[in-house]
Amino acid sequence: MLAKIWLKSHRNIFFPLLAFSVPCLLRAIPEVLMWPYVTGFDTMAYYVPNTIIWIRDGINLWGFVSIGPLFYTILVSIVAAGAPLILTLKVFSPLLLGFMGLSLYLLAQRGLNWSPIKSTATAFIGTLYFVALRVSWDLLRNELGLIFFIITLALLSKKKYTSLNHYALLSFLMLMVVLSHQLVAVIMLGTIALAVALDLVRKRSRAAVNLAAASLPSAVFFVIFYFFSVPPSGFIDYSTDAGAPLASWIGFPSYQSMLLSEAGFFLYCYLPLLPLALFGFKKLDSFQLKSWFLIVLVLSIIPFAFVSNFRWILMLTYPLAFCVVEACSRLKSFKWKYSRIAVHKLAIAYVILSTVVLSFGFMIFSPEKPSLYFNSGAINSYSYQIPTSLLQNTLSISDCKHTVDSLLWLNAKMNSSSILLTHRAFYGWATTTIDNGQIVNYEFGDPANAARTISSENGSLQIYLIWWTEGQGWYGMPTVPLLFKEVYHSERIAIYSYMPG
Repeated sequence: MLAKIWLKSHRNIFFPLLAFSVPCLLRAIPEVLMWPYVTGFDTMAYYVPNTIIWIRDGINLWGFVSIGPLFYTILVSIVAAGAPLILTLKVFSPLLLGFMGLSLYLLAQRGLNWSPIKSTATAFIGTLYFVALRVSWDLLRNELGLIFFIITLALLSKKKYTSLNHYALLSFLMLMVVLSHQLVAVIMLGTIALAVALDLVRKRSRAAVNLAAASLPSAVFFVIFYFFSVPPSGFIDYSTDAGAPLASWIGFPSYQSMLLSEAGFFLYCYLPLLPLALFGFKKLDSFQLKSWFLIVLVLSIIPFAFVSNFRWILMLTYPLAFCVVEACSRLKSFKWKYSRIAVHKLAIAYVILSTVVLSFGFMIFSPEKPSLYFNSGAINSYSYQIPTSLLQNTLSISDCKHTVDSLLWLNAKMNSSSILLTHRAFYGWATTTIDNGQIVNYEFGDPANAARTISSENGSLQIYLIWWTEGQGWYGMPTVPLLFKEVYHSERIAIYSYMPG
């Protein structure tokens, strides 16, 4: 009885705290298991080397601003002040997921006027379903932009918004979205455009003008720094570009195969929740969330050359969380005469069970022995988009220490005439140990071609390569070309020397 009284009097604190703390603590589990290494492909492949290089060599302002600089500004500032880079990233990941839960709670509770319990359930599904965990694995800039976007939607969902302060706050939040990430900015600007159109259709011209004016700073920034930075070949013409490097990398030999692959990826991500989500979508009273969903679906069928279409589909997990919770709520009015248990209770039990089974398997199983649903040899045909486990970055948890050992050995052996070739998977690791002037990152290409080019320009250089041992390699290259000979290995990670003769 006392607990109920306390909960009623502290509900404004308790439920938001729950929405923040549970996702934050659970997301910390893979970070603890990975200690002292960070989780996430982009985290190790891009955030780590970029931060190291910018702190050491300085920043090109235009290039820095054009990548969506807000997250990097925070990260670089903290690390430059003396915080360890890896530890900072390990702390950021759980904190961002916690704030994601809190923002989802605010949108549900204050934007849609849902109850605290219903809002907390939305926060849990929107952060703990395995697709949301995958986003939190390494798409930290996306996540930061999404947090600001969801808070923006909470303000937009208010039926009455007329004050100058309200529009000023909206304008600030929209600018923060654009400063965080380009993809989220596109979704936000599309949602705002549809909201303005709806106001015009309903003859609310003043509201439409005010909202358009509030979005103007973010729209101008987006056009100047992002839109014009997209190369002219921003779209893939599959009738002529089927053999292009990007087309082969993403695995789409034709436009039809792209659509089929995306449909399969959508089903892989959301099939466990799809029946409830479809029912909830019809019942959901939120123009903005439905706009989000429809905009992403439209964007996902456009063959962009500068972003994986699968990234759009990952962004659906948040509006679908609202749909699932709304479906469970609406099912209270349904009675099933063949069961003594209410239909909505069965739905809630199913959502909890499926989320727990999938997400905990995703968090605690190793990449070598993944949970069945994430096993690339069984169900998961999209391991480049949904990793087999959260316990990895660009490498498996089991390879991290041996990569460090191999690079330390190589660093002691290299001299001024030595060069290390790195795939993008090893580039971040190399920058933490070896002078960046002696690293050549060949991205996802062929190391033999990179070695030939360097050798033809300067044959006196000693060229090394870091990769897995024979037959153990990831990223479609189980073995290295015959031009490379192993000179050192630590378990599965090896150092090779380029020997063209």
